[in-house]
Amino acid sequence: MQTCGIGDPTARLANDQLVKTFETDAGPNRVTIARASAEGNLAVTWEGEGADLFERWRAHLPPADGYQDFAPTHRLVRELHRTRPGLRLVRVPWLFDIAASCVLQQRVRWRDAVRNWRDIALRHGTSSPLGHAFPSARRVARLYPPQLEALGIDHARSRALIAVAREHAIHGLLALDADHAALRARLLALPGIGPWTTEMILGFGYGDPDAVPLGDIHLPHTVCKALAGEPRGSDERMLELLAPFAGQRFRVTRLL
Repeated sequence: MQTCGIGDPTARLANDQLVKTFETDAGPNRVTIARASAEGNLAVTWEGEGADLFERWRAHLPPADGYQDFAPTHRLVRELHRTRPGLRLVRVPWLFDIAASCVLQQRVRWRDAVRNWRDIALRHGTSSPLGHAFPSARRVARLYPPQLEALGIDHARSRALIAVAREHAIHGLLALDADHAALRARLLALPGIGPWTTEMILGFGYGDPDAVPLGDIHLPHTVCKALAGEPRGSDERMLELLAPFAGQRFRVTRLL
């Protein structure tokens, strides 16, 4: 989910290469991440104003996501891991973009969330020679719900997005080096942010290999069908089936 749909104006993904433009308080930045080997080693280039952020982010590469030690015994998971090598769970420097995209996916169809993301990016984002960027947390923090509702975003998601933006802009919520347990608690304390959004941010933004988004419409059915042959599932049953993969549950759900 490092691109928000095929029409994402801030990113493109093709040929094992992601190019992402994002805005920080220092200005626009563009990061190119390419797969350098079948084992998932990464080649990274950075352009833009966030040199300090780049240095702090580079300390997290290669990601400490347990990839080398992942040796599942479940037949399907083992086969998926073998035939889809190089799935690395990477902490990314565009953490507000990840958080915003997760909020916009709450309780709506994927295509609607994609349209909302694109509309905000084009209406309130910025363009530079490095590409088009989703608005920074500081920009979104200055908005009010009616400005987002005018783009077809319901009040609950508008309020939640602005709450995340203000908490980050004022208090540095989405710090690159944030402790996961502390971040979970801070996110869950915000209006409109529940377990699903929190775990999506930790999984896709911070590369947490054990994040489990509870409350998803489809994920419990997918996991229960794949791991136990059961056509329908629940969060409780999903957690039971994922228990043997503790520490790598987000990786397993991504493979499935």
